[in-house]
Amino acid sequence: MTISTVYQAQAGDGVRKKRLKRPNSFFNTPEEAVSEALALKEKMDTTYKNEIEWDYKWKMTGSSEKMKILKGYLGGDRESIAFYLQIISVEFQEEYAVVKPIKPKKVTAKDKKVITKVTKLYA
Repeated sequence: MTISTVYQAQAGDGVRKKRLKRPNSFFNTPEEAVSEALALKEKMDTTYKNEIEWDYKWKMTGSSEKMKILKGYLGGDRESIAFYLQIISVEFQEEYAVVKPIKPKKVTAKDKKVITKVTKLYA
């Protein structure tokens, strides 16, 4: 059996202080994980009525195993706890379900830049 890497998208809710992810959902490529992360971003934007200001100039942090790809603040208040999107990578295990990502309804030019950056970092 070959060991391969799978990816998972996670989001952090700065108000509720909890992590969001689709349970037991892993993806074959980082691009699929970013697509899922952007769908989680849309969900948070809807929940908070587009009050989250996403910082697209923020530099991605972390390692390839756990990388924060985008950060945002409710009402732009940088003193508040941040919202974030992150991608984690782990070795595939049989109990992991590799699924198709939820696609965001709308992808902005700035979102496309995030996808490109992540793709280059994991290449």
